[in-house]
Amino acid sequence: MKGNRPKVSPEAVKKLAVIGEKQGTISLKDLALDMGLSCEDTLIFLREAFPEGSGVEVYSQMNECMVDINANAISYELTLTPPEWIGLSQILGQVPVSELLKNPALNSLKQKMVGNAPVKAVMELLNQLEAWDSLLSDPQQSFVPQIEEAAAKNSVIGIVTAGEKSYQVFPYKVIHLEGTLSMIAEDSSDHCLLVVPVSELRGLTFVESTSVPRVSNYEIEEFIVAIRSMGEKETRLILKIYDPQTANLFPNHHFLGKPCMVTNPNGDLIWAAYVEPCEDLFEWLISLKNNVEILDPSDFKDQYLTYCEEKLRKVS
Repeated sequence: MKGNRPKVSPEAVKKLAVIGEKQGTISLKDLALDMGLSCEDTLIFLREAFPEGSGVEVYSQMNECMVDINANAISYELTLTPPEWIGLSQILGQVPVSELLKNPALNSLKQKMVGNAPVKAVMELLNQLEAWDSLLSDPQQSFVPQIEEAAAKNSVIGIVTAGEKSYQVFPYKVIHLEGTLSMIAEDSSDHCLLVVPVSELRGLTFVESTSVPRVSNYEIEEFIVAIRSMGEKETRLILKIYDPQTANLFPNHHFLGKPCMVTNPNGDLIWAAYVEPCEDLFEWLISLKNNVEILDPSDFKDQYLTYCEEKLRKVS
């Protein structure tokens, strides 16, 4: 009935959320004042907000109408798909702290998203997915630890590529370069630096040699930077990492250009480095779960969200 509906002004619409913030006993007069409604319309609203009668009690005390509110009785369910969960979580993660402090409801929503089981379950699922996008065969995957062992010992290895070319090299690093997991190595004969995609390897053996490496770590880093700059794929990634003591701060097989780590007064770690965006880097971020927030750049955030959505589509 028209006569039974509360007369809500535009200002009152903005204040209807007041009821969800109240807890305990308050006089009807004060509640109506906070909501911008008349006492009569406030009672009508309360009956609609608590149709079952639980969660609010209206009674008279010393000739004054009182309202005892249990705001927890008001709850709303919003069904979201996994990509929507991740999208909402990413959006909330971009809200400045100053804005969250001004808006308790928004801050509460972010805290629920951070600690909510569905989000954790989705992130855990992504982390445990098999790497079906990997282009490496089982033998090629077995080459990686052998290369790293040789690099640690400054040993020479003999390699055979898909083009049936043979080299003897000092391996230095296995990193993602130009979207491919690659070995950075020094030719043991002419001491030039090489980039060999692991997917191109067809054979690998340890070789006895009296040759010694000549390339310095600085030259290796400059070599990697030069290749990345030609490909224009490098970006300066800035992260905020919560609880850094429990987080893996160094993704495997990634070259971090000019890394920088600073701890803020809250104990959070500001992590920054030049990186090459790729699937494996996104998987590292997923493994950090709710302990990481992408601060910059925005286009990297978009790539990461798109990657997560695509992974979820493959699951479904």
